[in-house]
Amino acid sequence: AMAQDEDENGGENTVAPACVNKWGNDSVETAKQLSLFNQYYQEKKYVEAFPYWEYLFINAPCIQKRIMYAGPFIIKKVLREDAYKARFEGLVDTLLMSEDMRIEFFGQEGYVLAKKADDMAKLAPKRRAEALAIFSKSIQLEGDNTKDDVPADYIYAGVKEYVKEKLTLDQLFLILDEITPVIDNNIAKYNAAGVSAKDSALGVKWLSTQEAVIGMMKPYLSCDKLTELKQPAFVANKTNVDWLKSTVKLLDRGGCESSDFYLQCSEVLFGLEPSSAAALSLAKSFGKQGDDRKATSYYNKAADLASSDEERYDIYIKLAKTAKNNGQYSSVRDYARKALGVNPNSGEAYILIGDAYSASAASCGTGDLGRGGVYLVAADKYMKARSVDGSVASEANSKIANISGSFPDKQTAFFKGVIVGSSYTVGCWIGESTTVRFNGE
Repeated sequence: AMAQDEDENGGENTVAPACVNKWGNDSVETAKQLSLFNQYYQEKKYVEAFPYWEYLFINAPCIQKRIMYAGPFIIKKVLREDAYKARFEGLVDTLLMSEDMRIEFFGQEGYVLAKKADDMAKLAPKRRAEALAIFSKSIQLEGDNTKDDVPADYIYAGVKEYVKEKLTLDQLFLILDEITPVIDNNIAKYNAAGVSAKDSALGVKWLSTQEAVIGMMKPYLSCDKLTELKQPAFVANKTNVDWLKSTVKLLDRGGCESSDFYLQCSEVLFGLEPSSAAALSLAKSFGKQGDDRKATSYYNKAADLASSDEERYDIYIKLAKTAKNNGQYSSVRDYARKALGVNPNSGEAYILIGDAYSASAASCGTGDLGRGGVYLVAADKYMKARSVDGSVASEANSKIANISGSFPDKQTAFFKGVIVGSSYTVGCWIGESTTVRFNGE
């Protein structure tokens, strides 16, 4: 990381507990070097400040906290300069040594170890395995006090080692297992109700950390693994909207939208924060599981919560199509009629009703005109569809052509006392009247 340490300006005159001979062997020279270092540093001329920093680091490392705190930042600036390329490895060693000395002089072991691990992993990749062990020690020491950028840095280093085939997938998952509770606990802590604006901003950072971690791990994660990682925290977070949202999003990204744990989290989240989008997501997931009853229930909830007529219309059409696929033909009409209530000129809705009638010819064709009578009312809907919506005219005409050969036979109708042009009512669940016409006329 190139960011300056948050504490680098603190304690200018603080003598570290482990410090011996604060001013070095030549206090006059140390004072001169310190003055020049601070001058360039405060002017943000970090490359120019480096030679004076290096003298102080070697001869009077605990003269100021800044020498330890700012060292890695300055060295990273210097490493970009061509003049120092030949010293790259040696300077990286100096950087890492400065972090060890910072711990010796000023403590904060867990915090500084995370910085050292990240610097080692990125600047000395051959030592990445060592860096992973240092990351782990930092997590153990800091626990939930771990800084929000550390888990992503840790996983990044782990993925790099895995890609280089220096780490097994199981070992990579162990890293994920190690950092997941830290992420979850901090998301819960900083996204809780009533937190300060500062804490809320930290909550956003921790959510971003989770996104980054899962983004890097996604190629290697299965639904089972994601569930194993997140399920232990469910009970403690089942009223935490932000945790639930992030978990649902995580599982969704992992392709787990029909898993039991995904549905459990989604339903709890919907109960806490109902929305049309959440209801639609649940409807689709239950549909994939084959639970049509729950899918339909959530589609209806989505329609009730929809913020626009267009959204509500789309949901009713989806419900009608779902009912059609499941052979629930009376429900097809119910939902298509609701769609027509939103958009009276929906040719698609009328076609769906016509399809439901056609599919019911065998079960509802018990009147004098048999199945033919049912096909008449189906054709009425197709004709209505093309009259209100020119975009479906071709489809409607094709459907009429397909069923017109099954209209009532004139001779059969004659024996039943039914004549052309008369009104005929189809019973069953359809309960609609039509004008009689015959096959071939």
